[in-house]
Amino acid sequence: MKMLHIVCGKRLEDEILTLFDELGIKGYTVIHGVGGRGATGIVSDTAPDTGPHASTNTLFMVALGYEATFLPRIIAALKELRASHIQGHDDRAIPLKVFLQPCEIIM
Repeated sequence: MKMLHIVCGKRLEDEILTLFDELGIKGYTVIHGVGGRGATGIVSDTAPDTGPHASTNTLFMVALGYEATFLPRIIAALKELRASHIQGHDDRAIPLKVFLQPCEIIM
C-alpha cells in the first residue's frame, strides 16, 4: 500500500475535496488546523496575520491499496490544480505539497 499526504492551504481545501469526488476517492482522512513553517512562511492559527499565508493548512491522508491503478490520475490532477494556481501568483510558493510514502496496515 501507499499513503498519499496532501498538505494545502485552507483556501485550497474545497478544490481538493472536489478533486476527490471527481476521481471517485471515497476514503480519506482530513486534519484541519495544521501548522508549520516552509516556503510559504509560518502557517499557524496563532501566528500574527501577515498576509495570505497566515491561515492554517489542511492535511489529507489517502491510503491507496496495491490495486489503486489510478495513482497517476490523482497525481496528474493535483499537478493540474497546482498549475492553475501558479498563474498570476507573483512567483510566491503555492501552499500545496504532496508526498507519497509506503504504508502498511498493522492492525
